[in-house]
Amino acid sequence: MTTLPLAWIVSILTSIAAFALSQDTRIPFVARFFFCTFLLTLAAAGLLLGLRLSFDTRWAAQLQPLVAVMIAPSAYLGFDALTQNGASEWRKPLLVNGVPVVLAQVMIMSDLPVSADVFVLGFTSTYLFRVARLLPCNADDFVHVAPHALRILRSAVYATIFLLGMMVASDLLVVAASVLAGDAIVLRFLTGLSGVFTAFIFVVALVGAPMLLRSTRSSFASPERPTDNDRALLAKLDAIMNDQSIYTDSNLTLARVARRLSVPVRDVSAAINRVTGENFSRYINGFRIRHAQDALRATELPITEVMFDAGFVSKSSFNTEFRRITGQTPSQYRLGRAND
Repeated sequence: MTTLPLAWIVSILTSIAAFALSQDTRIPFVARFFFCTFLLTLAAAGLLLGLRLSFDTRWAAQLQPLVAVMIAPSAYLGFDALTQNGASEWRKPLLVNGVPVVLAQVMIMSDLPVSADVFVLGFTSTYLFRVARLLPCNADDFVHVAPHALRILRSAVYATIFLLGMMVASDLLVVAASVLAGDAIVLRFLTGLSGVFTAFIFVVALVGAPMLLRSTRSSFASPERPTDNDRALLAKLDAIMNDQSIYTDSNLTLARVARRLSVPVRDVSAAINRVTGENFSRYINGFRIRHAQDALRATELPITEVMFDAGFVSKSSFNTEFRRITGQTPSQYRLGRAND
């Protein structure tokens, strides 16, 4: 009697969380889209589960695995989007991960002599491994996350891995019961336990989600103190940025900057992290946004042209970084300066 209301309450909570997350402009749009998809597919799975268990709704039982195969891929794509610097870079991962999901859904809807739970189990197991592979990534890999917030992000990745692991375990029980027991009551219990338990675990993990990508420098983990060598190295880098404006090169990489300074990549990354509390991408974007601010104040160039001149290639990245640093959109900034 308690499974049904829990499943639907979880659906309501995850839907509310998805709406709240969609309004947080500190998180890049693409990452928000996939994380919200993750939450909404989980909410839909809970709703369908309630209909299936309480009312024995046949269409809900048929639709549930179609939704379930989307849960793990959307979680992975959300985290992966945090490593993508340009808006166009997410299209290939979406294609590579989306096509197999669609094919699996087509096969689930067909009359193949394979249980739909097998497809769900396969996808969840695969993406459990893929999410786990993100753990070794460092601050410079997660270009949209401040270095001192990396520990919070890793906690979220661990929570997602735990959630997907519980889903795999539950799905294994369901598949085993369907093969060995064939008892509808056992299947009903296991399916309900799977949906409610995994959804409950996720809601608990979700408590820290709004803090995940805060652009402020406050964090549970403070950055390491910079050394004199760090400050000297960053002073050289600042001079190159100010004198040569190399940040306007949209293809600028950490490796290329390290070669200019004739120092290892690791030393440049560490100096930026410890002195500024930012990763390389945010450090460079700071110069680009200041360049854009000057252009918006002093010229009548179209905003798109200002964006390209500053070194951005993605309008969404430009707008996100501009708002993060100035608290305004480029249009609002230009209008405000015109009225001063």
